[in-house]
Order: sequence, then C-alpha cells, then structure tokens
Amino acid sequence: MDNFIVRSLSKEDVQKFHMLLLRLIVSCGWALSWVNNPEAKELFDFLNPFIKLPDRCILGGDILKQVVSEADKVMQTTLKEDPVGITMTFDGWTNVKNEQLLGTVLISFEGRPYVWKAVDISAERENFTAVIDKTEAMLTEFKKKESLFVL
Repeated sequence: MDNFIVRSLSKEDVQKFHMLLLRLIVSCGWALSWVNNPEAKELFDFLNPFIKLPDRCILGGDILKQVVSEADKVMQTTLKEDPVGITMTFDGWTNVKNEQLLGTVLISFEGRPYVWKAVDISAERENFTAVIDKTEAMLTEFKKKESLFVL
C-alpha cells in the first residue's frame, strides 16, 4: 500500500464518510460498538491514516442526528415534488423494550419507501379508537409539516 497516495479529508469528506459509515452499519445490522474495537481502528488506519473512526457515542448521537436531518430534508423535497402523490401505510410491532409501536411509511410514486414516524401506542393497544386518534393526529401533523395534500 506504500505506492498509494492518501490524503486528509475535507470537512465535506468527513461528513460524507460519517453518512456512508452509518448506512453501512444499518444495512449490515451491526451494533455501533464495533467502531471502538481496536482491530477496526487498525484496519481504517491501515487504509488511510487520516480517517479516524468516531466513538460510538458520538456516532450514535450528533452524527446520527445530522444524517437523519439531511435524510429528512431529502425525503421532504422528494415527496413535495412527487407528480402523482404518495401512499401512507401503517404497521405495528413491538420493540425490544416491549412497547407497542405504530409506524408510518410513506411510499412515493416510484415506489420508494420513506420511514416517517413511529409512535408508542402501548397504552392504547386494547382500544382501537385511541389508535385511530393517534393516526388522525399523525395525518394532521403530516399535512402541516410536509405542506402536502393528504386525502
């Protein structure tokens, strides 16, 4: 590897690296803790000594918030520019804390899914009218936030 040129990363490159790193972690289903592993640090140092893996707390904190914020902006722009309209779907599941969640996925005209929101309905799971109220509240919030027309 001595014949290869390595360079320091610009601020934009570091942000792109963090975004790609998070996408890799999510798509592979890895825990964030692997970035603190000495072998992982050694590998990245070997590939490019200028690349420093962020600590898992920073990666799961500020960096994750920034990447999610940027993804939300892209989602909003894409959905606003959708020529036909979007489909809103709902799904329910139980998380690792045994909370009942109601999730919303928005699907664009091209069929691309966007996870929009999940709300805890643990207290309402036996009461369908409360779940309907939460669903209507989510629709109202979506209309206001996204400036989109919802039927």
